[in-house]
Amino acid sequence: MFFLRALIIAAEPQLRATLVEQFAALGRYALRDDQLGAPGEDWPDAAIVDESHCDPEALADARARGCRTRVVLITDGPKSPPPGVDAVVTRPFRFAELVALIDSTPARAAVGPYHFEAGELRAPSGARLKLTEKETAILARLARAHGATVSRAALLRDVWGYGPNMSTRTLETHIHRLRRKLEPSPERPRWIKTQGDGYRLAASEEDPAS
Repeated sequence: MFFLRALIIAAEPQLRATLVEQFAALGRYALRDDQLGAPGEDWPDAAIVDESHCDPEALADARARGCRTRVVLITDGPKSPPPGVDAVVTRPFRFAELVALIDSTPARAAVGPYHFEAGELRAPSGARLKLTEKETAILARLARAHGATVSRAALLRDVWGYGPNMSTRTLETHIHRLRRKLEPSPERPRWIKTQGDGYRLAASEEDPAS
């Protein structure tokens, strides 16, 4: 399965440059320059911060607005995770340890009667539904939003690596195919909703007409 996980790295320049180079080399992360506390709901999947860039007030505000980003704090000595931080790694650390910490929470969601977790979509009977690589990546990105709308631009960036000015209908084509596989009535989707200029996964108890 291939999809790009959105990642923010906020740290002193030398450390940040090293981590950016290492994560870019892995080829499965979309590195972003914005801050975790920036306005908006297009939260990254993960954020790595050092102590000088860990802003408790901004983090608390982001959490209050629904941010579910996995936040890993790099410290110079052992300490417990402060509020809003999911994990702490102490210097010196192995890069593989840091990768494991930011990847340790798989995307999971209910898609109507189906269960999506760890890149697999299963029917109530337990049978695995066949999805393409990109269909799986789209569901994983929507699952990480926990019901919030993911913009078209964000999906094209995180699933295909496309820039904001790319003109393509490939996303719409893949959404159409997903709906044909999952929806009782694809022309009136209940589970994969169009919302403004984006898409979201609807809660199973949500009014179908909404």
